[in-house]
Amino acid sequence: MLKPNRSSWFLMPRDYVEDELGRTSVFKSEKYLSIDYVPENLPHRETELRTLAQSFKTMITSPGQTSQKFIIQGPVGTGKTAVTKRFSEQLVQAAVRRKIRLRKIHINCRVNKSEYLVYLKILRTFKPNFPRRGHSPEEVLQMIIEVLDAEDRYLLLILDELDYFIKQKGVDIIYNLTRLMDDRLNAPQRLSIIGIGRKIPLDDSAFDASTLSTLQRNVLYFEKYTSNALRDILSERIKMAFEPGAIMEETISLICDIASNRGDARYAIELLWRGGKQADAVGSDVIIPDYVRKAKADTHPELREEVFETLPLHNKLLLLAAARQLKEARSVYVTIGEVEEMYQAVCEEFGKQSRAHTQIWEWVQDLDAHGVIDAKKSGVGQRGQTTLIGLSDVPADLLEQFMVNLLE
Repeated sequence: MLKPNRSSWFLMPRDYVEDELGRTSVFKSEKYLSIDYVPENLPHRETELRTLAQSFKTMITSPGQTSQKFIIQGPVGTGKTAVTKRFSEQLVQAAVRRKIRLRKIHINCRVNKSEYLVYLKILRTFKPNFPRRGHSPEEVLQMIIEVLDAEDRYLLLILDELDYFIKQKGVDIIYNLTRLMDDRLNAPQRLSIIGIGRKIPLDDSAFDASTLSTLQRNVLYFEKYTSNALRDILSERIKMAFEPGAIMEETISLICDIASNRGDARYAIELLWRGGKQADAVGSDVIIPDYVRKAKADTHPELREEVFETLPLHNKLLLLAAARQLKEARSVYVTIGEVEEMYQAVCEEFGKQSRAHTQIWEWVQDLDAHGVIDAKKSGVGQRGQTTLIGLSDVPADLLEQFMVNLLE
């Protein structure tokens, strides 16, 4: 009779981490595909960089003589933020070489959602221990100017996603910042501003004639990238991010064809990254077109993690509820009441206490301002008036899965 092999009972457990570390990868360095990475060279944006350099050179040649105000507009993924970051870094370096005390501060207005938070972030850049509470926005703004004067500094303030901020809070922040400089008769002009957004409203209902005239003169519009431009952008990233020969030419062409519908470089880079992850997952040393097709099916250019991660928890839960309700209803719009019922079920699923109707209505307005949902008043055919909720572009099932992954 055969005796059992007792040693087989005590096999070492498989070390999946070491297994993964031992596998080959198509990637050389994934950091070059990160949304936060800004390349040294920005193909097809040389004209825009030159325009900014010409407009702001007085901050170097004659600091304090004028206050520059500039608006940058264009669709998602057209390089607005990357160009502004690269330009502002070059401007600061030019100032350093000439011993000019110039500081740049880049603020995302989706994260800093009020005038006070914007001003506080600026002031705490110079005074890190300044208390978060106890002062009005006007007081903090005045302290910023006092610090700049006392330290003989100049500031380039970049307000990213300004269109979202204006939709939520109005244009007071632009008016107050520009007026602050304009009111300083014969004093050094220490603050210049760049506002970035998809489309920033510039009309006489919001601004006084002087401010409006200045802003309308200084608008730089970023056009969508062409397929050829996207190929040039991807070629630069591929050299840095992937092992030689890791991606087929046909795969690059497919990515450019898909992303050129929107002219969105950010989406093209995400498809490239996801295609690489798919290759690694199946143990392939080459990214074939099918991996990109799968990546396209699993994502959407409007589902940007950097936007959704900043949402408060209950906004995320409400968004998941809206996606599920729209998927179940198979209609373009559902009522806020229907979404509210689904929201209560979602809260129970995630072990959270649901909030009152008034709060939910405010969240709907916030999500609409983010451009995540489309909220509008009901019209003919509805009994009474209610808020209708829809998704302008993202398929409901994709949004549902995206939000579940984000919440888990």
